[in-house]
Amino acid sequence: MNILVVDDDEMVRYVLTEKLQESGFLVTTAPDGLKAIELFENTPFDAVLLDLKMPGMDGIETLKELRKHDPDIPVIMVTAFGDITTAVEAIKLGAYDFVEKPPQISRIMVTLRRAIEKAALEREIKVLGKSSEESAALKQAYQKLKELDQAKSTFLSSVSHELRTPLTSIIGYADISRKKLTKLFPESDGRDSKNGKIVQQVEENLSTIAQESEKLAGLIESILDLTAMEAGTVEWRWEPLSLSEVIENAAATFSAVFKEKGLEFISEVEGDLPLLKGDRYRLSQVMKQLFSNAAAFTEKGRVTFSAKQVNTDVVIRISDTGRGISASRHELIFEKFSQIGDTLTEKPKGVGLGLPICRLIVGYHGGKIDVESEQGLGSTFTVILPVEEAMKA
Repeated sequence: MNILVVDDDEMVRYVLTEKLQESGFLVTTAPDGLKAIELFENTPFDAVLLDLKMPGMDGIETLKELRKHDPDIPVIMVTAFGDITTAVEAIKLGAYDFVEKPPQISRIMVTLRRAIEKAALEREIKVLGKSSEESAALKQAYQKLKELDQAKSTFLSSVSHELRTPLTSIIGYADISRKKLTKLFPESDGRDSKNGKIVQQVEENLSTIAQESEKLAGLIESILDLTAMEAGTVEWRWEPLSLSEVIENAAATFSAVFKEKGLEFISEVEGDLPLLKGDRYRLSQVMKQLFSNAAAFTEKGRVTFSAKQVNTDVVIRISDTGRGISASRHELIFEKFSQIGDTLTEKPKGVGLGLPICRLIVGYHGGKIDVESEQGLGSTFTVILPVEEAMKA
């Protein structure tokens, strides 16, 4: 795959060239938009990494010219912090995606491969079409599906934002009311009388309102999380971190839950795991979701989790002896609003956003998440995260 890197910063061109070549790409560089267009006219490229802000012809103008030569070439914008609005404008003009500076190699690799795969699929669609009219119809239908999906995500995000404020008020007022009621009618007054029982019932009702509202607030945050990740507007806090620490903190949080359910909890974590470059909060979110699923769907037996380095990856596995997942649902559970368990015979646990969010987070870290499971024989979730060269030193 031949990649064109366009950036006026020589150091950025050097770093991207080195890392892309290490991953097996051919790389051609250009210091400005004019040179990029000149190269583009004479050389076929599979994708373009294009700096947004350059002297002379900026990234937006360069993008317009490149699209004139090849409307289907995947172009990924490289932006500085704070250029999100302009980056979104670039996407409207046909850019595939954008990544922020300083460029995160794992993020760029994932985005590049997805962009190239998408372009290849679009070419296949054109080839499969029996005529140019059919190809155009297929492309139009595909574009319409994308627009509908975007409209759905925008709707979910908008409604969730609108619900969050009044829901916060409901939780707050329920808590305040419960505390005031306790002060007016302390338990020392006795709850055996008719009035006492009414007060107790009101307190329980207020507690239920607060608890259910908290659950709804959690659902709203999950929807906002998911739509923001899909739109590429999440702020990622990349830093060198100890994965052992992240895993063990998450495990400590759930050890009491497993103990309360009578489940054996086995930990097999290598003591010398390498540092990773990632978002501590988001990786912790993944681990807690997987532990939460193990606790929710395992009634007896044990939960085992392990972490070890395998070549240039860290492999994490969380296994349980729970009810398991049928083979037909292994991929489905990573789709939005798909729930684990038999929703026809029992009350669903959650709304099916946890695992899709986990897959997005792991994907942004250049890794992957998968499941091995059989109905009635438990499940094993595997998370594979790459270790960057700089972090292994």
